[in-house]
Amino acid sequence: MDIKYPLKTAYSLKVESLLNALSTDQKNGISGAEAATRSKKFGLNIYKSQKQKSLWLMAFEQFNSPIVYLLFLAGFASLYFKNPVEAKAIFIVILVNGLIGFFMELQARSSMRALKEMDVSYSRIIRGGKKIEIPSEQLTPGDLVLLEAGDVVSGDGRIVHINGLQVDESSLTGESFPVVKTSETLNADTEPSAALNMVYKGTAVINGNARVIITGIGENTQLGKISEMVGRSAPTKTPLDIKISKLTKKLIWITLIMTAIFAVSGVIEKKPWLQILETSIALAVAAFPEGLPIVATVALAHGMLLMARKNAIVKKLSAVETLGGVNVILTDKTGTLTENKIFVEVLSFPGEELNVAIKKGILEYKGARLQKSHENFELLVRIGSLCNDASLEGADKGKKSSGDPIEIALLILASAAGFHAENNIGEFKRISEMPFSSETKIMGTLHKGKTNFFVSAKGSVEDLLSKCKKIQLGSAQGNLDGSGREKILSRAEALSSSGLRVLAFAYLISTERPGIIISRNSFTLGWSAFWILPEPT
Repeated sequence: MDIKYPLKTAYSLKVESLLNALSTDQKNGISGAEAATRSKKFGLNIYKSQKQKSLWLMAFEQFNSPIVYLLFLAGFASLYFKNPVEAKAIFIVILVNGLIGFFMELQARSSMRALKEMDVSYSRIIRGGKKIEIPSEQLTPGDLVLLEAGDVVSGDGRIVHINGLQVDESSLTGESFPVVKTSETLNADTEPSAALNMVYKGTAVINGNARVIITGIGENTQLGKISEMVGRSAPTKTPLDIKISKLTKKLIWITLIMTAIFAVSGVIEKKPWLQILETSIALAVAAFPEGLPIVATVALAHGMLLMARKNAIVKKLSAVETLGGVNVILTDKTGTLTENKIFVEVLSFPGEELNVAIKKGILEYKGARLQKSHENFELLVRIGSLCNDASLEGADKGKKSSGDPIEIALLILASAAGFHAENNIGEFKRISEMPFSSETKIMGTLHKGKTNFFVSAKGSVEDLLSKCKKIQLGSAQGNLDGSGREKILSRAEALSSSGLRVLAFAYLISTERPGIIISRNSFTLGWSAFWILPEPT
């Protein structure tokens, strides 16, 4: 059956119309046989790679420069006038210059190829009613993809089922704040960048989960269109190329003028014509700086090696000079300069406030150490680990991690303090949750322990404080009255004004399952504790 592809306005179609247009099912997806047929018809979920230059062309480009042309001319002139030593020196300079540039660019190309081979992603999908995992390049229009926190979206798709989904779309928009998604049908005049019922290839799921029908793969994705535009960009000369070209022209004119002056003086003195010609050419060859190309190439090669030590691969040697010429960067995007990483900096408890830092995976106190609030701190770490959808595999050491930066910071805090999040998660099984939303500004989870139920929550200070009845005071609890609330709000505002992102925590312990389940729109449980955890923005 023919399907309508690509669907440029999938966000404006009702789910039923979308399923009909792509001949798929929101529960079972498409069959394996149909997927194979569509892959043959629409291709793999990859971008068209630019044709790589041949090794011969790459070698030729090392000598494709006006200054190299002049060196060749000078070398042949030296041979003509029987000066083999100078000719050999010139040709050796040209050869060494070309070899350095060729092998540096060849190494960069090999590194890029190795990175592409390592970058193999997988997608969880439902085909023929069965959950399977396939390489993302095998996705095809109509596939039913399962997304959850930590996943990178492998193709453009329309959301058909959602549970508190938040997506980081900074790779497309530059905005670091997670986008809260919906499954509602949108108007046809909605801009693709504002289509909240769509997910796009290359973006990352921060919170929640969803089922998505793939509507675009490869070059028919938003990221694919950007890649295509970049591929169509015309090659431009670097500032170094322009400067060397100008210098070459100046040297040519200066040499010609000097040679002409010498020739005229020889004619005036009635020297033989052959002697005048030989001496003029020899003077021109001697005046030309043979070492200039190799000095420039060695300097650029050194810059390329320095960039490689900083984990940056430069594909073309001359691009190093362009990077080095940048002296002003205009940016207002979190994640561009700060890497979108957050770490705990202040712990504010009812009885004390502590400044902390995490260095080499260890929690360090700046000044006074924890004295009165050990119970508060242990509960904070437990709540931060349980009310959390992030995953951590040594993120404090630069290794792989996924999820919301704040939730990653909470896991790092637990690990740095000697509490392993896996132990909490294993002891308390999650049985219900309320994902964070812009309406509630709270995330809550319900867990079942060995002997009781544990409810954990985190969110904005003002919204979570309104749900609390008591405050944790070390090993005891006290009633939370109006003055206490005002004091907490005042302190939270002061911390926020100093550039910190402030987060509140609360919990409830019950021997019986709470009668009111955590719901998306309301928090009616009486929270038993409250405190503040600020993080730097």
